[in-house]
Amino acid sequence: MSNLREKIEPLVRRGLEAAGVELYHWELGRAGPRTRLVVYIDRPQGVSLADCERASRAIEALLEQEDPLAGPYLLEVSSPGVERRLWQPRHYRQAVGKRVRVVLREPVAGRNVHEGTLTEASEEGITLEVSSGPVFIPFSRINRAQLVYQPQLEGR
Repeated sequence: MSNLREKIEPLVRRGLEAAGVELYHWELGRAGPRTRLVVYIDRPQGVSLADCERASRAIEALLEQEDPLAGPYLLEVSSPGVERRLWQPRHYRQAVGKRVRVVLREPVAGRNVHEGTLTEASEEGITLEVSSGPVFIPFSRINRAQLVYQPQLEGR
């Protein structure tokens, strides 16, 4: 699948550039007998349905032209959403100052799950401010991390 990923990534990037949106993350997997390509897009001003449609058409045209996927495939293009997953160090850097929930492979500070404000993101890991104080979590221990939606109160 690694070789396939190397063929697909430049096509995804070219399609998104043509559509005027940024690549947030992409995944390749299976959906029954079909290959499933999920592409998350972003823009500083947010992602609209029209952005997703434009990006989907641009990527699909390149996939049809280059034909890197053998057989039928399913293409999904969407926004990463308000409770977006964090995969790469750059995602964590973009989330500094926001509330994050982290599920760990092995405990840190006696817990497998931490939720708090992300105060720092380095190449090695992140620091969360939790009720008991700051906790450093190495990336190697993170199984899954995502933003936690916090509705804004009126008048603030």
